[in-house]
Amino acid sequence: MTATKKTTTTAPAEMSEAEALWYSGSWIDRIPQWLSISVFGGAFLAVWWFVAEMEFVSRILLPGPSETFSELWDVSKNIFTGGHIFEALWITTQEVIWGFLAAAVAGFVLGVIVGETRLGQRAIMPYLVALNALPKVAFAPVFVAWFGFGVNSKIVMALFIAFFPVIVDTAAGLGSVDRDTLMLFRSMEASRWQTLRKLKLPSALPFIFAGLKTAAVFSVVGAVVGEYLGGGKGLGELIRLSAQTLRIDRVFAMIAYLGVLGIILFGLVAWTERKLLFWHKSEVFEIQGTG
Repeated sequence: MTATKKTTTTAPAEMSEAEALWYSGSWIDRIPQWLSISVFGGAFLAVWWFVAEMEFVSRILLPGPSETFSELWDVSKNIFTGGHIFEALWITTQEVIWGFLAAAVAGFVLGVIVGETRLGQRAIMPYLVALNALPKVAFAPVFVAWFGFGVNSKIVMALFIAFFPVIVDTAAGLGSVDRDTLMLFRSMEASRWQTLRKLKLPSALPFIFAGLKTAAVFSVVGAVVGEYLGGGKGLGELIRLSAQTLRIDRVFAMIAYLGVLGIILFGLVAWTERKLLFWHKSEVFEIQGTG
């Protein structure tokens, strides 16, 4: 009788227990996530403070943490009292949400076309890849000329930057269906629509949500780029004006709120994924508990 050899990744036998723990990578799982985030954030602030204090970069161009947090407090007071920064943040939020929703719909439809038809794979996808390779920033003035200086041009810019990951992940998800299960559907004479609706789309949902999470972040980038280059009344325009007057501390403060906006939208998509795909465990970009 021949024994079956089982291949596993283990630490060398001569390693100590501490070295084996480091080798396996399991040591990081024993540290609470809140502590890991706090340590990393503290280290980042310490390096930032040191660079600012040593003035490797002019203090005008790189304010320290204290100046930035002081400005962040002023910005927060303006937002929570309904000032002009709140109005700008609300405009940007609307542009981001509508741009993300448009990117989700357009990306899903095109992803299904690319993933399910030979025409989409052979004729449409090359154009989409070429379009995605273009410098998107250069289209901001074009969209302003087409759709005006209002929110419409910023929504289109957010759509333009965010929709491609949804296309790719949707098409990849539709193509990842188990072949044996697909053959079973065909043997039962299921129609193409039945196979898509009952087999391929449910199997592709983890991929689709991965694309949506990427699009959630990119939609913030698209809206702000549109405002920065195409005017308007959102945070991107305020950031541009603050940068021109070298109010870099205010730029950092408003960037922080844009980061919060992106995290909230990303978290909403991730929460929806957990509720709908309770059977699937996503290990990418998940915020875990503090256990």
